[in-house]
Amino acid sequence: MEHESLCFDKVPSISPQEAKKLLEEEKNYVLLDVRTKMEYDKWRIDGAVLYPLDTLMKTYKELDKNKKYLVICLSGGRSACAAYALKQLGFEAFNIQGGMLEWPYETIGKFEDL
Repeated sequence: MEHESLCFDKVPSISPQEAKKLLEEEKNYVLLDVRTKMEYDKWRIDGAVLYPLDTLMKTYKELDKNKKYLVICLSGGRSACAAYALKQLGFEAFNIQGGMLEWPYETIGKFEDL
């Protein structure tokens, strides 16, 4: 099995290309990064909001249910589970396929910095 996440079949996934288009064209979408603070500090997408997966169940109340969330992690596993959890809590959330490793656009920092 390529990905070990049990959440992949439970949430809608979108490509990095679709995610970038939504973020540029629709003001109601938020890019949610669920990696660790260390990962985020070393390599991230400009404009991404950090909500680490390990604290998301404590911090999700800060999120706006009127927004739609595009969730990203390093490879897509954690973000699939985060998107699934958010959907269960009444949010509209989508997993970004392949995570940061598949993001073909400009980032702050580099993967090598991790």
